[in-house]
Amino acid sequence: MNRAVSAWVAVLAGPVAWFASLLANFALTAQICARGWKALLFAVTILALILTASAGVLAWRLWRETGVELPGETAGVAGFRRSMGLAGVLLSGMFVVVIIAQAIPNLIFRGCE
Repeated sequence: MNRAVSAWVAVLAGPVAWFASLLANFALTAQICARGWKALLFAVTILALILTASAGVLAWRLWRETGVELPGETAGVAGFRRSMGLAGVLLSGMFVVVIIAQAIPNLIFRGCE
């Protein structure tokens, strides 16, 4: 994969995985209420967590290969990769927390509440 594409994937995969899981949870609500397939919600959550964690690992590798110091005045490709790597690590970590917080009501409530 091209390095610029992998940098964008590392940054955007977490938010996209969260948004897809949010939409899937809303779309599956009627089936879960009617059939009681609550495990499907957990499968969607686990898939979103795996995608977000994978993006975080990709971002971490991108950041480590260009140096782990904070992005500063460095211009060019190295500065771009370092900034995108750090942004990907931070966004992936934040969206892991958001996806877990989104899954907490699935543990507490039944499908129809």
